[in-house]
Amino acid sequence: MATAQTRMRRGKRRPVAGREEILATARAIGVREGWKAVTIRSVAQKLGYTSPLLYEHFRDKQDLLTEIAVDALGQLETRLTEKLPSDRTAAIVSMVERYWTFMLEHSQLYRLVNGMDGVPIDKTQVSRSAQSLCRVVAEAVRPMLGKNASEADRRILADELWALLHGMAALYMDRVAPFDQARVTNAVMRMIHGARTRPGADRYRGP
Repeated sequence: MATAQTRMRRGKRRPVAGREEILATARAIGVREGWKAVTIRSVAQKLGYTSPLLYEHFRDKQDLLTEIAVDALGQLETRLTEKLPSDRTAAIVSMVERYWTFMLEHSQLYRLVNGMDGVPIDKTQVSRSAQSLCRVVAEAVRPMLGKNASEADRRILADELWALLHGMAALYMDRVAPFDQARVTNAVMRMIHGARTRPGADRYRGP
């Protein structure tokens, strides 16, 4: 088993915070105080260290926040795909419910991932991570489009569903619209129905 690193501080030897502890502390500050409160200095102070220790693990605040955002996307993907119902319609409904539950339970992480608070994140890196989630959605809707649907059809629908879910979530978070999961689910199913009746896609005839 690896031995924990230690460092002398004020005449005493103490464990050195590792990457995961730094991320957990930064995440806790962001969730509690907002992401603008997360800085290399604020995280270091919370851990009882000086800033140089954190620079051994992260280049800057953007690097730190980007990793938190990428991890949050991984959490969301896991949540969306765990033990889905075998019925294709029920699976889509379940994914919609889980998406909204994640947004409600982890609103600050959701805001960070979607760049809603104006803090620096590496959008290219976050976008690459989001592509995996888009593929999950595309695969979930694939059986509902019919055998003649192309890969482009599936990807377009996945992008449209993502835009719909995030748009309605953003309206809720900005207090423009009330929380209404049934409305969101109905909108998703209408969009899928519209997609499967487009030219080139078989009309869906049920499970």
